[in-house]
Amino acid sequence: MKEKLIELIICDICGVKAARVVKRPQVLGRGKLMKLVENVPVIACKSCGESYMTSATMNTLDKIRINQKEKNSARKISVEEFV
Repeated sequence: MKEKLIELIICDICGVKAARVVKRPQVLGRGKLMKLVENVPVIACKSCGESYMTSATMNTLDKIRINQKEKNSARKISVEEFV
């Protein structure tokens, strides 16, 4: 089986070439305005353990949050509360 090569990039926080882009879900808003955005690109560093988003990603999330009624698909999800 071939191993998938993961392109490492330089972390903006620690400066070590140990970061990579991963796709994660992101929750926007609260209550009835809460929205789950899937496959958001996040930069995660194995060296310092930090995760962060680029300004382009954050701008796109802002546009999604502002235009909440456009391209909205409703799905039922299970919600658990941490107690």
